[in-house]
Amino acid sequence: MRALRIILAAIKKADINFNLIKENSRICIGISGGKDSMALFYALNIYKQFSKTNFEIIPMMIDLGFPNTKIDEIKNYFKELGTTLYVEDAKSVYQILSIQKERQHLDKLPCSICSKMKKAIINKVAIKLNCDYVSFAHHKNDAIETLFLNEIYGGRISTFSPKMFLTRDKITFIRPFIYVDESLITRLIKEENIKVFKSTCPNDKHTERENIKTLIKDINKVYPSSKDNFLTMLNNKEKLDVFFNHFEHKIEKNDRYYYKIIEDLSSIIDEYKFLNKKLYLDKNLTHIHLYKDNKFFGVILYLRKEKEFNVKLIKLKDYKDLDYILYDLYNELYKRFNPLTFKVKLTKVMINNLKVFSLDKKEKLGNSYLVLIDENPSKISKRFKSIYSK
Repeated sequence: MRALRIILAAIKKADINFNLIKENSRICIGISGGKDSMALFYALNIYKQFSKTNFEIIPMMIDLGFPNTKIDEIKNYFKELGTTLYVEDAKSVYQILSIQKERQHLDKLPCSICSKMKKAIINKVAIKLNCDYVSFAHHKNDAIETLFLNEIYGGRISTFSPKMFLTRDKITFIRPFIYVDESLITRLIKEENIKVFKSTCPNDKHTERENIKTLIKDINKVYPSSKDNFLTMLNNKEKLDVFFNHFEHKIEKNDRYYYKIIEDLSSIIDEYKFLNKKLYLDKNLTHIHLYKDNKFFGVILYLRKEKEFNVKLIKLKDYKDLDYILYDLYNELYKRFNPLTFKVKLTKVMINNLKVFSLDKKEKLGNSYLVLIDENPSKISKRFKSIYSK
């Protein structure tokens, strides 16, 4: 079967699974001249012909100032295809990267800075061209390589999203090739005689991503099933089973208590009953469910904005051990995010049960108080020893 048919089926699957392309959208495609972006431009134009969704495709290229980039040659090729390639002059990027390379004493140009600058530029251009979508040619292999890079260098299980809405710029990023294997793109280029232009980036083929690409190829040779299973893994939500799914944080100063952070609201029924059928479904809220002797004991809800934490609600079956619970939460956040701002909404009953906290910085809010806690936890810990060791 020709590569084009397989790729078009993969684009359709991604479009259905992730709702990639909306009616009457204008999609700005980032063109580098390499095989991936040239294949994406070709395939999306074919997909447009039989898709039930009407959309426009606007190819654009960023001239980053790399030596020997054949901008005119690429523009002429698109002209032959009957399309105008928009080119954004950003030659200063190469100069900035070269300066940063010297300042940071690096062997190569800093890819992370380049990536951020390119995204900012293409967003700006997309808005100027009245586009509401930006499409990149990242494919299945890129997604898996990014997962490995984040695990090895970032200590996190993460890869890029097939679709992402940028609130500030009002732009939606899409990756229609998310299900497409790189080998199919290579086949498509040959079978459809698509012209490709060599990368002039000085780092080309000399990055950590290239090393990861080699590693994954070696794994695929030894374990052929991994080639499909790596992609399956990224969609296999039902079988996700990692440490944070079993997180139960023991409150150190009173080990009868522990809590779980409920990110998927799997225990929402318990919360719904406990809060007298009032639901808090703000996506920005962190839900903490407290347990005492393995029995549901209470709910804490807080909003986080960078290093600012606002505890919006605390409800417990009783508040006699609130000191332990609130201290532990504050201490854990302090260890990870200090300096931080930590504010908590407290009722009179709660304040009466707090003995180790300094509550000088508080303001009245109706029947409640908004309290700022900004002490070093070590000071609070000393009070614990003097008050609760008696």
